[in-house]
Amino acid sequence: MRLNRKQLLVVVGAMVLAPAIAWIILHQSGYLATPGKPVVPPFNMSDRIATIEVRKNSDGDLVATFSGAGKNARAIGGNEFFEELYRRNKNLPWFYKWMDVTSIVGVLWVVFGFLAQMVFTGRMLVQWYASEKAKSSVVPPAFWWLSLLGASMLLTYFIWRKDPVGFFGQATGWFIYVRNLWFIYGKKS
Repeated sequence: MRLNRKQLLVVVGAMVLAPAIAWIILHQSGYLATPGKPVVPPFNMSDRIATIEVRKNSDGDLVATFSGAGKNARAIGGNEFFEELYRRNKNLPWFYKWMDVTSIVGVLWVVFGFLAQMVFTGRMLVQWYASEKAKSSVVPPAFWWLSLLGASMLLTYFIWRKDPVGFFGQATGWFIYVRNLWFIYGKKS
């Protein structure tokens, strides 16, 4: 099946919008918490280890709040803070700790990240196979499609992971993959 450039733009647009649409559907279904809304106890660690803000209260004591907990989040300090972290850490399975997550949603995100990396790696297997078959260096269109799909998935994963290095590493290549597909599908048949 040959695509023209207009169809290519639709496919690329769908790849960009798909993660946002998936998030909206999961959020509306109740599978994801609303950003900025606290969960009881006083902080939300539902997907991954939270960013902790430590400050002094009016008495001069150090207290902690967790990012995304919202304006009305109760600051906790001292033993209460450490007891809660200990309780949560103690009850986590080893693979949650290994993945740096605190819930099944976090595990699913890491699985998604591994799947994204497998798709991205698959592009090299496709290119290798095509080159072996031709007995020459060949870059088939499937290489660019797998590059684009894998990079899009990894971008989504890195946004969730709050990993700017991974995000910018994939984002720079993403434009190259789209441009190569633009060249391929812009040719007159």
